[in-house]
Order: sequence, then C-alpha cells, then structure tokens
Amino acid sequence: MKSLIFLNFISLLVALIAGKAVENASSQLVKATFNYHNNKDLDVYYDEALVSEKRPVVIHVHGGGWAEGSKDGEGYLGEFYNKNGFVAVTIDYRLYPETEFIDDMVEDVYNSIQWTINNIGKFGGDASQLTLTGHSAGAHLITLTTVKAALGMTVNGVTLQPYYLKHLISLNGPHEFNNTDEETLANAANLREYSKLSPELAFLANYAGAQEHLFVGKSGYDQVKILEQYADKSIEFLGAEKYTFVECEEDTTVVLGSADPMINQLYRTVVNVTVDHKVYPGDHMGVLDKIKAGDAEMENELLTIINSVF
Repeated sequence: MKSLIFLNFISLLVALIAGKAVENASSQLVKATFNYHNNKDLDVYYDEALVSEKRPVVIHVHGGGWAEGSKDGEGYLGEFYNKNGFVAVTIDYRLYPETEFIDDMVEDVYNSIQWTINNIGKFGGDASQLTLTGHSAGAHLITLTTVKAALGMTVNGVTLQPYYLKHLISLNGPHEFNNTDEETLANAANLREYSKLSPELAFLANYAGAQEHLFVGKSGYDQVKILEQYADKSIEFLGAEKYTFVECEEDTTVVLGSADPMINQLYRTVVNVTVDHKVYPGDHMGVLDKIKAGDAEMENELLTIINSVF
C-alpha cells in the first residue's frame, strides 16, 4: 500500500512538473524596441505565443521632473503588466534640456499613443482596450495630452486628433500650476542650493533648470486652466471612459490633494466620465517602489484599479 501511495505521489509530481513545463513553454514574453517619432523609442512587452489574441494594452509614461527618467528606468512596470495579461508599452520622450517646451513632450506622448493604436495589434494588443498610465511628470503629461487631443487643440502646428482610452491612471501627478513666475524662480533657486549639499542631490539642479525654462513666461501646460475655460457639462467626452487619480499620504513632492482641482473640473465640464480617487500610505515613489519590490498587496491594488474598467 505504501509503495502504491508513493508511486501515485511520484506520478502526480511528474504531471505537475510536466504541466508547468508546458505552461512555461507556451508563454514567450518578449521586449522589443521601436522608433515611434523624432528619434524617440518605445518598448513593447508582449507574449509571442499570444499574438493572435487581442489583449488589453497599458501604455506607461515615466516621471522625472520633466528632466530625467527613461522607459528603461520604469521598465519593471512593462514587465509587471505583461506578466499579468496585458500587452505593455513604455516610452521615452524629449526632456529638458533637450527641449524647453512642454508641448514637445506632449507631441511625443501623443505620437507614441498613435503608434500604439496603429501597431499594437501585431503584438496581440487590442487598441480599443487601452489604458494610459503615468507617474509624476508622466502623469501630468498623459493628462495634458489627453485633454489637448480630446479638445482638438493645436500642438506645434498640428491639430491633435481625439483618441479613445478605456482608462487614464495618474500616479502622483501634478495637475494645476498656480505659482507665479517669481515663485517658480524662487523654487528653482532653492533647488539649486539643495543640489550643492551632496553629490546625491546634484540632480536637483537639472530640475531647477526645467522649472525655469519650461514654465516661466509660458502657458498651455496646465490642464486645469484649459478646462476652466469651458462651460459646465459642455464636453461630451474627454478622451477616457474613466480617470483614476492615485496619491500618497506622505508625498512631499506632489502633495496630497494635488489631484482635486482636476477631479473638480472633470465633474464640472464632462458629461460622460467616471472618476475615482485612491490614497495610499507612502511617499512620492511609494506605489512604484512597492511594485518594483514585488509587494503583493500593492500589485493587487494596481491590477484592481486597471481591471475596474473591464
């Protein structure tokens, strides 16, 4: 009897191992890089074994104070989304000092979205099931780009065409800019002083330059102010079925409550939109750091947010 039980156990173990091998063999996760516009690249994370299927798509736009960051730096999000049933896209875009105009960044984000819509089917993605996410400056850019496209605004001489998103998810993003030019210059000066305190803070000097050159004396970068020009319930659809704003309680970079003005304008001006607001413990990098570390609770939270539209 013991021998029979042992043989049954071995048979079960072999079957489980064989099944796992088949599962692994059927999953062929791939990362491929493509140029989409202005010599800027994006990465597509997809499953080569599933390209004949049509799976939902997540585009992620990195943060970094409009002056730093890259698709590679937040590539773990592409891997995370890909492993959880999505075709994922991460992008690079022009940063200060390569450009001194927010609209150049908007142009890049817009063109990466258009590239995805036109090409993602080759990788098993469904362009009608598109979620757009961004962190910090990336969250600002995805929201500004979506607003400008939905309203048919002109960017760098081109009239943007509306696109359709299932979901826009802003992670720790700034959405209203109320500082005067003098206040912005003073903040930049403070950043420069902080940058001298240690080599680890040297990057703040680049952030200071970005604030001075991207915002002082310029306009068109504030999505809240754009929407303030529109009458109540005058916009039928603003690019996304659902907007979700994620903030963190201890965020000192983009403080808790920064999403409120944008949320208020969405409720006031847009007829067809669902809005959600999530607040979590942690600092400015709290959500992303937990995803990078494989925190199961935060992974489930983020997937729940994304899947809420399906």
